[in-house]
Amino acid sequence: MNNKFFPSNFLFIMIMFMGTLFSLSSSHWLTMWMGLELNLMGFLPLMNIKGKTLEAEASIKYFIIQSMSSSILIISSIMMYFYSLSWYSMFTNNVISMFIMLSLIMKLGGAPLHFWLPSITKQMSWTILFLVLTWQKIAPLFMLSLLNTNYTPLILISIMSTMTGSVMALNQTNIQLIMTYSSISHLGWMLSMILINSMLTMTYFMIYVLISLPLMNMLSSNLGNQLFMLTQKNKSNNMTTISLILSLGGLPPLLGFMSKLTILISLIETKMMMMTLLLLMGTLISLYFYLNMALMLMIKSYLMLETNKSHKPYSPLIMMNLLSSFIIYPLITMIMVYAMTIFHKS
Repeated sequence: MNNKFFPSNFLFIMIMFMGTLFSLSSSHWLTMWMGLELNLMGFLPLMNIKGKTLEAEASIKYFIIQSMSSSILIISSIMMYFYSLSWYSMFTNNVISMFIMLSLIMKLGGAPLHFWLPSITKQMSWTILFLVLTWQKIAPLFMLSLLNTNYTPLILISIMSTMTGSVMALNQTNIQLIMTYSSISHLGWMLSMILINSMLTMTYFMIYVLISLPLMNMLSSNLGNQLFMLTQKNKSNNMTTISLILSLGGLPPLLGFMSKLTILISLIETKMMMMTLLLLMGTLISLYFYLNMALMLMIKSYLMLETNKSHKPYSPLIMMNLLSSFIIYPLITMIMVYAMTIFHKS
């Protein structure tokens, strides 16, 4: 498939979007599974958009993993139907819901079922990488929030994802692999609250998308795929890229820190101190390679103040990222205090 066949590309994009929306609008395991399969059928041709051999290899790997996890999901759903005579998500027992949870974790690429994700993302274009790390996670995250299961396995998966994503990214030289392991680390934060307060998980996910969209666009259009290319001369505004990288790492007072702060406050409110410490430790490890990327961009100090008007569409997102401490922090604090007051009263 080639880029010039735009109508077919548009058709596949619409199938992918409709599959995800089909899963989001259902509380029935069978129709949610159908939405995931529809999404997969629309996404696979987009992975081969340039017709390269490496893209074909990545799409085959992606198809095998997603088909395997979908098979586990539908078999577990059928077993659940024989157990409770219902296809709906609230009627589950612990063993069946454990299998459903593992199949969804495999789809998301969470540790310890994450090994397929880095092997395919380093062969993708930046646009497809962005879709894999963001859009393809929406439906499985929503389905995880509907599970009625024991919270302990999800706590362990959350901690393992945060620590694995942080440690594995330390020695990487490919920027796409760094972004992939970073996504696994952020997934651990999302999973930590998904059964307690799914709204906080969705807020964290939306903020991750808002930071990743302009950052990946800048990395793809002006910089290369390798880490050493960050020190080479380019026409981008380095201070903007540095602020987005540090925000993704969760450095205060940027926007990425705000999402971590809300989850930390909620974990402390629920008395999960050990989990809070382990998630913070994983974030501190990941902050090392974010600071390393920022330092490599700072080396070009003679280009720091150079402005570039090509990033104008993303300027509202970048301004929101920089001014979040003055605009979004007070708003989120007020909402959280109000929510906690209602929670304690009930």
